Amino acid sequence: MTCDACLARDASPVSGRYRLQCLPCCVRLLLSTHPSRVQATGMLAAIERFPQSPPRADILDGVRLALQERA
Repeated sequence: MTCDACLARDASPVSGRYRLQCLPCCVRLLLSTHPSRVQATGMLAAIERFPQSPPRADILDGVRLALQERA
């Protein structure tokens, strides 16, 4: 199931909406900080503090996969 923030992003790639319980949203949020590790670290810490957020390992795997697809 796609979340409302993912649907908003599909309608407008610059919507700026993220749902921190949604794995694709968390991956998109971290990708938006690339290549800044400092910003990515801050965003990841914020995601982890949010209730019911996806596991850190899943988010990082999604980011790695997306970056490989970009290359």
